Amino acid sequence: VAPEASPERSCSLHSCPLEDPSGSSGPPPATNTLQPVGPSNPSAPAHYTYPQAPQEYRGGSSLPGLGDRAALCSHGSSPSPSPAPSQRDGAWKPRSVQHHVVSVRQERAFRMPKSYSQLIAEWPVAMLLLCLAVVLLCTLAGLLGGQLPDFSKPLLGFEPRDTDIGRKLVVWRALQALTGPSTLLSLSPDLELNSSNSHTAPSPESWGSTQDGTVWPPRMVKALEDRRQESFFCGPPEKSYAQLVFMSTSEGSLWNLHAIHSMCRMEQDQIRSHTRFEALCQRTAANECCPSWSLGNYVAVLSNRSSCLDTTQADVARTLALLRACALYYHRGTLLPSCLGRGQDKPRRCAQVPTKCSRSSGVYQLLHFLLDRDFLSPQTADYQVPSLKYSLLFLPTPKGASMMGIYLDRLAAPWRLSDNYTAITGMDLGLKQELLRYYLAQDTVYPVLALAAIFLSIALYLRSLFLTLMVLLGVLGSLLVAFFLYHVAFRMAYFPFVNLAAFVLLSSVSANHTLIFFDLWRLSKSQLPSGGLAQRVGRTMHHFGYLLLVSGLTTGAAFYASYLSRLPAVRCFALYMGTAVLAHLVLTLAWLPSAAVLHERYLARGCAPGVLALALHRRLRGFRRAAAGTSRLLFQRLLPCGVIKFRYIWICSFAALAAGGAYIAGVSPRLRLPTLPPPGGQVFRPSHPFERFDAEYRQQFLFERLPQGEGGHMPVVLVWGILPVDTGDPLDPRSNSSLVSDPAFSASSPEAQRWLLALCHRARNQSFFGAQPEGWPTLCFVEALQGWMESPHCARLGPGPCCGHSGFPWAPQLFLHCLKMMALEQGPDGTHDLGPRFDAQGSLAALVLQFQTNFQYSPDYSQSHHFYTEVSHWLAAELGRAPPGLCRGWFTSHLELYSLQHSLSTEPAVVLGLALALAFATLLLGTWNVPLSLFSVAAVAGTILLTVGLLVLLEWQLNTAEALFLSASVGLSVDFTVNYCISYHLCPHPDRLSRVAFSLRQTSCATAVGAAALFAAGVLMLPATVLLYRKLGIVLMTVKCVSCGFASFFFQSLCCFFGPEKNCGQILWPCAHLPWDAGAAEPSGEKAGHPRPGPVGGAPRSCSEQYELQPLARRRSPSFDTSTATSKLSHRPSVLSEDLQLHDGPCCSRPPPAPTSLRELLLDHQAVFSQCPALQTSSPYKQVGTSPKTQVRQDSQGQKAEPLQASPEAPAHSPKSKAPEPSDCLCSSASTLAGLSVSDETCLSASEPSAHVPDSVGASPEDLDEPGQPAPERGQLNEKRDTLWLALRETVYDPSLPGSHHSSSSWKGRGGPGPGPGDSSPVMLPNSQPGLPDVWLRRPSTHTSGYSS
Repeated sequence: VAPEASPERSCSLHSCPLEDPSGSSGPPPATNTLQPVGPSNPSAPAHYTYPQAPQEYRGGSSLPGLGDRAALCSHGSSPSPSPAPSQRDGAWKPRSVQHHVVSVRQERAFRMPKSYSQLIAEWPVAMLLLCLAVVLLCTLAGLLGGQLPDFSKPLLGFEPRDTDIGRKLVVWRALQALTGPSTLLSLSPDLELNSSNSHTAPSPESWGSTQDGTVWPPRMVKALEDRRQESFFCGPPEKSYAQLVFMSTSEGSLWNLHAIHSMCRMEQDQIRSHTRFEALCQRTAANECCPSWSLGNYVAVLSNRSSCLDTTQADVARTLALLRACALYYHRGTLLPSCLGRGQDKPRRCAQVPTKCSRSSGVYQLLHFLLDRDFLSPQTADYQVPSLKYSLLFLPTPKGASMMGIYLDRLAAPWRLSDNYTAITGMDLGLKQELLRYYLAQDTVYPVLALAAIFLSIALYLRSLFLTLMVLLGVLGSLLVAFFLYHVAFRMAYFPFVNLAAFVLLSSVSANHTLIFFDLWRLSKSQLPSGGLAQRVGRTMHHFGYLLLVSGLTTGAAFYASYLSRLPAVRCFALYMGTAVLAHLVLTLAWLPSAAVLHERYLARGCAPGVLALALHRRLRGFRRAAAGTSRLLFQRLLPCGVIKFRYIWICSFAALAAGGAYIAGVSPRLRLPTLPPPGGQVFRPSHPFERFDAEYRQQFLFERLPQGEGGHMPVVLVWGILPVDTGDPLDPRSNSSLVSDPAFSASSPEAQRWLLALCHRARNQSFFGAQPEGWPTLCFVEALQGWMESPHCARLGPGPCCGHSGFPWAPQLFLHCLKMMALEQGPDGTHDLGPRFDAQGSLAALVLQFQTNFQYSPDYSQSHHFYTEVSHWLAAELGRAPPGLCRGWFTSHLELYSLQHSLSTEPAVVLGLALALAFATLLLGTWNVPLSLFSVAAVAGTILLTVGLLVLLEWQLNTAEALFLSASVGLSVDFTVNYCISYHLCPHPDRLSRVAFSLRQTSCATAVGAAALFAAGVLMLPATVLLYRKLGIVLMTVKCVSCGFASFFFQSLCCFFGPEKNCGQILWPCAHLPWDAGAAEPSGEKAGHPRPGPVGGAPRSCSEQYELQPLARRRSPSFDTSTATSKLSHRPSVLSEDLQLHDGPCCSRPPPAPTSLRELLLDHQAVFSQCPALQTSSPYKQVGTSPKTQVRQDSQGQKAEPLQASPEAPAHSPKSKAPEPSDCLCSSASTLAGLSVSDETCLSASEPSAHVPDSVGASPEDLDEPGQPAPERGQLNEKRDTLWLALRETVYDPSLPGSHHSSSSWKGRGGPGPGPGDSSPVMLPNSQPGLPDVWLRRPSTHTSGYSS
């Protein structure tokens, strides 16, 4: 009987007609009833009809599911006859003899999945649509709920903000910005208090946009009225003009006529000939472009030539003689701008300068601006021909974005910047920020190529573009969800440009997870060839879900640890990247298995390929086979064998590499700290002219060595009345701080006056107190007030109580009044800084005192640290003696670079330590195993140390970008180690060598492919001009390759030595079951090896030896495959095992009659043993004792021995019949290590399939206790119990025999008739559970040992 619409194949064993794949595709009914055939044909077997797309039934263990459909009826299928007339209308009538009616209603619209795997398998499209809807909603909410990211200032946020030094710098910048006319504070009080209402303070946003750093009064050369070259040059050179650095191509001196003419020609050809130069240059009174401030033009002016190209060799020599005579006075400090010209009011020290040196400003400007510091220095002044390495040229064009066109057209190409004599090697055009934005957009092609390499590797590994596209969509969805949480949940206002690097980093994390998932997915398909999608999803997610949870949480925690940094950009990146990893964790749990199910259901068996695709497939078949064979040889045999055999070498080698990396990174040469403050940090590759100017050439010229006109000395700024409190958002560098006044500030009391005067005197006695320049704000303003009150200038404002008053200390009201009068008299325009700061009401609001120190400004961290420490200690001691109104003062200086250096010198180590601690805690919570967590953290720490050491050898400088990527290195190096850690932890084998081999075979291929893909992605980013892209590529390929090596060799070698076995190091919880604890419990206190009754009539054990197989039918974790047998590596009995599951499968087509004897039974099953692949099993059985019929066969190496025993008698009432040969068998082959031929093979069949064998997990009480049948005797072979047949190909270890017996004989060539040593009679192992089958061990006459000699 067959259903209507199409012929079907029926299975006589299960009476389940199945549709033909080529049949019609009519829509399935909504409700189907499964009932037997009516009484019209009572003799016909019952048939059941399934819908065309049935759902898997999981109600009980007696009915097969949908996934078993092909397996159940793959045998003996034949077309069924045409439908009977009584069944064409779909009517089903029950038989009168039927007592138990099974009715299964499958209502697709209302059926609730009973497990997560069933939900994924049955509703993959719905799960994908649900995830997509969540991503879209989060994206819309994130874009509409806040401002879009602004990348106009990509370097914003790389300055420490929330530190003690950083807060003082922020407040000092705010104080400077809010001090001046018509602002919050002023240098002199306003006499008209009625107009004070108009003096309102602007908002912080109005001044923060233009204030990039500390504003110090510039000190440039003033234009002199009486100069010869005033008609030639347009004033003196200034820092605001564009600058070019020339260098000799032959590494010689630039002080020769050919080099001077070469510089003039290059300027004319490359710059002045550009069409936009005329519109940008500064113009003279005659409306002509001003000449450049170059060496050739100064030589021409000093030699009365009209042009640079008109100079001669005699002019060059004459100018050199003049410079040699005047250089001594310049380096002594007597040749100053105030000494130039013919004026009479010069300082007295200018009398020492010869007239030829001071008559013209050309000599001073050449030495100060255009020639390098070593030319004619005191050390080289006596050289006959001094060497000029570098020469600076000032263009008469201002710096800024206006120079972008000239740079891109004429100065960007390296071949345009040199000729036979000179080359332009450095530039300062003020384009660094603008050019960075330009190259960030132009070099985006390199990260795109890196992403293409990652996903192309995934596509080649999976051989599916659909799955690769789904993985890419998963990464994008995770980033969009993280963007929503970043803006809406965390309320972060600033989104730095470095957050875009999360796309590449998250793709690397996703690539690892994807490769591992589909390896497990393919493995589940090979282990469950007849299983449904729900079973495959369940088995895959059992392992992958655990791995993904531990790996995602560990990686996210490592990224979140970077939030400890004080750089706002790094903290924002840590928050966004950690959130993206966690969002990817949650999304992958539903997105990836749903995509796999969708691909398996609709795309894996797609339409036939075209002719061209088929031809290409045939051509690539050989390559694929060769690659697959090489992969199996490398990752299944050579790698496990190499790791285990050479574990001593791997541990020592990688430990030495980690120690060397630690020494290089922390001792010598160690990571160098940055030498430029954050606004001028390195953003391009080191060979770029902009970077070479900042890193090499800026300090080569004496005017650049002076930090913005401060005389080269570090100032000290003391502030009272304003608290060092940063009220801005520390995570938003665009937010500016407002001033917080000190309510206890008071400087007018007599105690405060005396303390301020004493502070001035004590500061002068300090070793760091330097000479104070004229016109500089003074620390001793109390002395200045005393001098002013006694001087005749006091009476300029009219008579008052201040003039001639000598009583000190003064009354508070008199002190404030006289202080205001002095400020008005000396600085009526509010430009002269005496120290006091007055508010709009004219009250003293703050006090700012400054003085110069003798500490030279230096980018060296040790010198800056010494300066900051010494001044801090001195000020703390002074404030300890201060009156209450002045005890809350603080100081600052040129500390922008020192603040960055101090943060970078301490924070990376703390961040890395915290990341490792969080990784250990997460691994411990995930595995509850202390040794595994320690070994994993040790491998990650070794990866970090070696990576930092390699970066030091690459001459990296610990700048902001490097700090960002170093803080992310822990998160990047965790995933490979977690792969092996979880695989080792989930391995069912109790011994460590087996677990090491198991984890290597299971995850090493995916780990190696992921590392290779990320290495290729990193290489593709190296040609980028932007340093951020280049260093991201270097970090990516370095961390991933080093992490792969440490995880595969160092971590696994540690596990070979000290890896946990069984419960070693495991934090056990009540009712916890581990994979290897299947046979831990023994019922009734009985143990293996105890005397048991014989199989026939309770005969004593003298007739045959008996063994007990304890954990025979227990279900194990479905997340592992056949492991590598490593018993030979450990030189002890193999305890490798696999699942032995008895179910009604295709192996059992129909109930065969039982054989009449055990010998015939063995012969009947010979075909089964010879055709079925081997199934590994292990039985912790022991030898009971010696017997006259028991002998021990020993191998030649003395490693294993097996007790031989006589065959037990078979039941006499078993009918004689021959079992049919099955078409398929529930078997799997045992894998081997290279060079170690392990052939532990067993095979499983059923001698009595008619007898029901309940599963140990899902069996019901009715199955275990059937009415009307006697309870089987324990350990007795009977008709009501199935029998497991196992063919052993390896020796059995006998602990009762001496060691000599284990090394004196071999299995090879052994054998003989009878029940003696050569007997091939089976060994019966009775099971300890009454409801579980006994085990028969077939012993062939001759076979080899498990070892290869």
